[in-house]
Amino acid sequence: MECIPTLYPSVEEFANPIEYLSEQKIKRLGHIYGMIKLVPPPGFRPPFSINTSDFKFNVRVQKLSELNISNRSRLFFMKQINNFNRTKRGKSCSIKRLTEPYFFTGEGQKIYFYDLFIEIAKSGNGHSSGQGDQNQLPRRGKRTRSGSPDTSSPFSLLDLNEVVNDSSLWKRISRTLHTPIDELQHAFKNYISNYYAFISKQVKNGDSNLFSRLLYQDKYPKSLLSDDEKSLSESDDSEDDEGCVICHRSNNPTKIILCDSCDRPFHISCLSTPLTSVSKGDWICNNCIIGNGYYGFREESHEYTLSEFRSRCNSKEKELTSDVNTGERLSIEKLEEKFWYFVDNMEDSITVKYGADVNGTSPGEMTGFPTAEYVPSNLDEEQKYEHSKYYNHPMNLINLPNAKGSLLPMFDRRISGMTIPWMYVGSTFSTFCWHLEDQYTLSANYQHEGAPKIWYSIPEYSCDKFQKLMRDVAPDLFEKQPDLMHQLVTLISPYDRRFKEAKIKCFKAVQNPNEYIITFPKCYHAGFNSGYNFNEAVNFTLDSWVPYGIEAISDYQNTGKQCVFDMFELMMNILNSYLAGNSKFQESLVRTCYSELLNALNSKIKMINHISGVIPNKSYSNRVLECRSKQFSLPSPKKEKDEQNLISESAALLEESREEEEYDVYCNKCGTICFLAFVAHYKNPHRLKKRRLLSYTPKKLNELADGRELEILCLKDYHELVEKTYLEENECQAEDESNEPFENDELVYLRNSQEVEDILRVASKKIDHFRI
Repeated sequence: MECIPTLYPSVEEFANPIEYLSEQKIKRLGHIYGMIKLVPPPGFRPPFSINTSDFKFNVRVQKLSELNISNRSRLFFMKQINNFNRTKRGKSCSIKRLTEPYFFTGEGQKIYFYDLFIEIAKSGNGHSSGQGDQNQLPRRGKRTRSGSPDTSSPFSLLDLNEVVNDSSLWKRISRTLHTPIDELQHAFKNYISNYYAFISKQVKNGDSNLFSRLLYQDKYPKSLLSDDEKSLSESDDSEDDEGCVICHRSNNPTKIILCDSCDRPFHISCLSTPLTSVSKGDWICNNCIIGNGYYGFREESHEYTLSEFRSRCNSKEKELTSDVNTGERLSIEKLEEKFWYFVDNMEDSITVKYGADVNGTSPGEMTGFPTAEYVPSNLDEEQKYEHSKYYNHPMNLINLPNAKGSLLPMFDRRISGMTIPWMYVGSTFSTFCWHLEDQYTLSANYQHEGAPKIWYSIPEYSCDKFQKLMRDVAPDLFEKQPDLMHQLVTLISPYDRRFKEAKIKCFKAVQNPNEYIITFPKCYHAGFNSGYNFNEAVNFTLDSWVPYGIEAISDYQNTGKQCVFDMFELMMNILNSYLAGNSKFQESLVRTCYSELLNALNSKIKMINHISGVIPNKSYSNRVLECRSKQFSLPSPKKEKDEQNLISESAALLEESREEEEYDVYCNKCGTICFLAFVAHYKNPHRLKKRRLLSYTPKKLNELADGRELEILCLKDYHELVEKTYLEENECQAEDESNEPFENDELVYLRNSQEVEDILRVASKKIDHFRI
């Protein structure tokens, strides 16, 4: 595999990293390879400056084989079938518990039940012809308003009888799995068919997301593979949360039933198919039978010191990284082979520990770089002087997000993990899974000490192929976890046959101490550690990143991942700063921010006009959420004010916004940050508890909108809700039908639209006279 380029910037270039990385030739390398390696100029070697006596961290426990997307899906499927069969015991004595996720053919070939299930499921998407076109439309699917099938769901199931009697389907699967038809049909009939019939019936009349109405949104989800272990995202407080998983209430007089798999409580009246009584046998919830697809790393409660963790790593490193015959350390290539063997092999894997995403709060614990806040007490005067040379250097990762040319300072807020570095304490074969950086920003990773870290990069032009491959391997998993690739828990080897057949471009890097890895926008990356090491990473931006940040908004909406920061807020701040007389911005950046904000504003106002007819309460149209009414916008112009006054006032307004604590309002459905306005949709208008929403802080709104009483919806999702409701209920009714489902909904502005228009109007005139 080809390695990424290694660059050696001069002292001057290294001292101005944003400008250096913005050079056309460097950006081109970033586009081609996704990553580059930077070796600092001679003489740049910052002393490792962690307070080793006080610095402590927790570790994540990683079972390598479960990170493999195929392995995890196969294990999930076996557990789901066993849970389903538990509910049938006593009704049929022939049901047996699966102990392995596979069966053997007559020739001794291992075939996984999940692989057979997925091949059958693909037939529901038009694959039974044998053509294998992943883009074909499903045979059964919801129709859109235009009459064309809705293709948002790539996963669909035929009826059981169709599967059993479709000879062309079995011929195709036989060719794909290289197994005789009769053996596949036998395995399906004896191990899968009953479960398949149940799932097929459940999703037969489902919406575009087949599992959305069947699965419960659990605040503290538990992985089917965790057994009795507490998952990473489960907090100690969850032990005290005894409320029903669905309604979240504990004071409901309805009888509670516990799932015999996950032990979660449910009111029998809250279930999708309410129970009238509790049976004596096992009862398993939908999340455990259908599977919610959740997977998280277990985190140890023990806090390690660096010396303790290093000692533990050294005791195992020789065993894992040495040649069994010579005792010599394995080459990087041999280490790669061994690592991917453990990831791919379900029967022979290992568990490793990783101190990932460590973010200390005290001096000496926030970064491994020298800072003025922490100077080791054992340094002499000469060492203290050497230490101080790195306090303000822009490639000190504490400083990089705010370096000259970076846009993140325009937020005037600290964003943990982005503008504040996170640290990573690795052990042999501890891994970071495939992922993109938050909102497609750039990242810088520096290694302070230890063994090499091996990286893999998939540049942006191969992103679509990579994402398609992952969805093709486990389509049901992506139905249940749309943001799976943002969760950093999934691997597939770049040396995998399927990876190569998909023609995905991938490159490799080996990072050593005192070296930086720079990832560019929309570069998927993953890798592992070859022993104990200590790394540190932070995010930053270039002007050329802005289009990627905008693209991330729509991508995140499609997967339900929440943005870390409001991209529109950033662009508003850039325009405000530009109007206040800041001349540091390039013309292309200002023009991009202007055009994107103009498009966004026009789009939002158009949607508001479309939906305003169904919200009778017009009083909210002219009022703005009180705590944000002055943020990020110019004052409304008065007749006696000219445009120059507006420009000067933007400077004072920008300074005022820096003093206020900022929060964002998130859409309950897609997770996007609401820009300009949102709609509070009351789910049950007949049992209405009205709220004074205009007096609420965004934080309180997010806490209030838990989905039981009301939903906070972005304009796009509310517009779709209105259209869907009328399409389903009113197509055959008169147009003057009542707006009852929406009559109590409230449109709440986050910003005054007229003030945003004023900013854009003034910015437009100034941009027209732009001089570099």
